[in-house]
Amino acid sequence: MPVLSAEELFEVTKRIFEAIGTPEDSASKVAEHLVEANLMGHDSHGVVRILRYLDFIREGKLDVKARPQVVRDGPTVAIIDGNWGFGQVAAYMGMELAIKKAKRNVFGAVGILHCNHIGRLGAYAQKAAEKNLIGIVACNASPAWVAPYGGKTRMLGTNPVSIAIPTGGEEPFLMDFATSIVAEGKVRVKFHEGKDIPEGWVIDKNGRPTTKPGDLYDGGALLSFGGHKGYAISLAIDLICGALTGAGCMVGSKTWIGNGVFMMAIDVEGFTSLDVYTKRVRDALNLVRSTPPAEGFAKVMVPGEPEFESKKKRLKEGIPIPDPIWDEIKKVASEFGVDIK
Repeated sequence: MPVLSAEELFEVTKRIFEAIGTPEDSASKVAEHLVEANLMGHDSHGVVRILRYLDFIREGKLDVKARPQVVRDGPTVAIIDGNWGFGQVAAYMGMELAIKKAKRNVFGAVGILHCNHIGRLGAYAQKAAEKNLIGIVACNASPAWVAPYGGKTRMLGTNPVSIAIPTGGEEPFLMDFATSIVAEGKVRVKFHEGKDIPEGWVIDKNGRPTTKPGDLYDGGALLSFGGHKGYAISLAIDLICGALTGAGCMVGSKTWIGNGVFMMAIDVEGFTSLDVYTKRVRDALNLVRSTPPAEGFAKVMVPGEPEFESKKKRLKEGIPIPDPIWDEIKKVASEFGVDIK
């Protein structure tokens, strides 16, 4: 299994996207986002996505040269049309705009439509926290991968949500998860690696539990986390990110319609002083960390800590890329004339 530095992986990824006609600034933004996902330990949203994005381009779903544009703008709310370009480009633009509005008016909210896959949501929420704001990001997704509670056929997207909260320290509280029990990309990674998945992730086309990742791609479905609770959250996200933004609800979608995105930034100083707020946050998080660990656990962590620990480790030791995935990346790189040592 090859192990690459973040810099090496960034250069390979950027050059592949540039080779297919992506402007340099967009290629850099997308490559940086994917490599950051690998650094944070979310390999399902890392450079493995190169392969899927190339499929989107070949199928005419992703325009590498497209630029997002603001189509509705108000003091606290804006709508961005992604114009079917790279989702990351539109999403970073969206959070930057939400931050600007929150700095002026306490709240800033942005919806994005006609938007391709935006990747790891935590990256955008974290941008707000780095500016001492609370960041909230959610998106609906297509095609449908998730069976509703009590059902056996796909009806909902994985519909993830992320919340980032400033702590006054180096690292924010960072919550980021799909409302399915696992992101579809994590099943895809296991599929590429030829490995089984845990029971409880997927049901096959007959509604039976399975440990074979390929069953998901043969008419099976993911399950929501927490049964009816995760299902309810997922449906609410679809209604907000689809109906409110104009991207469209994706319930029952059989084809790729992209992501409908909702982002919000909140300036805590509209409520209280930043110092008072972050002290309250740190005190609460430290109290949680002080909980004696249960059997099988070394310590109690708060959301975001596993990711930041992974980033420190991988910046030092490198990013491992499974052989089947690296072989496919090398194959497409060669196809587009990108030399990989």
